[in-house]
Amino acid sequence: MFRYGVAFSLRPSRDHPNLNALIEKINLFNEYINEFGTEFYDLSMWHYDVEHDGSRSEDFQPTIIKSEWCKTNAFIFLGEKQNRERIDYQRVCDVLNRLLPLYLHIEIASNNDNPSTPSFVFKPGCKTKLSFTKASYKKDQQIDVRLFHNDLQQALYDELVQVYGRDNVGTENFIGCGRVDLTLQLGDKYRLYEIKTAFSAKSCIRQAIGQLLEYAYFYKAGFVEKLIVAGPVKCTSVEHSYLNELQSKFNLPIEYYQIKGPCFDFD
Repeated sequence: MFRYGVAFSLRPSRDHPNLNALIEKINLFNEYINEFGTEFYDLSMWHYDVEHDGSRSEDFQPTIIKSEWCKTNAFIFLGEKQNRERIDYQRVCDVLNRLLPLYLHIEIASNNDNPSTPSFVFKPGCKTKLSFTKASYKKDQQIDVRLFHNDLQQALYDELVQVYGRDNVGTENFIGCGRVDLTLQLGDKYRLYEIKTAFSAKSCIRQAIGQLLEYAYFYKAGFVEKLIVAGPVKCTSVEHSYLNELQSKFNLPIEYYQIKGPCFDFD
């Protein structure tokens, strides 16, 4: 089998004679998985059980790395495998690209105490992702959050393309070690959209605001004009008042945008 992904090898080496530095990186891995682990729902993890006979575990859903796995000579893997005779190289590139923010989160946080202005290259376009198979989303039905996010992203992209053109709208652009759900280019300035699937604007704002602030201020991204939380529901008058308070008291350029579409029935 051909395997590709990210891994921790806990075998002592010249660079890592003990496990302390790797344990720090494992903690950063767990931090990222706790927050964004659902992005890897279609990948697998496995590890070697060095405490017993050294055998390989069964594949399991991505999760945090448990302390009992972190023994000398252990090997822990997150990724995917294919038959060596029929390798889909595009899939390999797609998976590694999705894992890149995780890798950057670990390496930047563990090696750099002074974040510099990130290299940001805007790329327009929206790659097609797995979609919900039913005709519409409704409040009273159970929803696969991962697929819902994909469909919201596609709908928002289509809306903004109609207004600003395809050359000015892009998804999954990097700032630092973060990947922005959608970026709108307006000359030399950019608006960043973070999409959330909650059923109140307040919850969407709470879930998105930390990411948006990090993109704009942790990396000192002076090219960011607006921070926009995007969700499937309307913003109430109370929630609008909350946003106005954030804008006036803290001078934050933050807004809320309701993503609309024929398949979203949340009004």
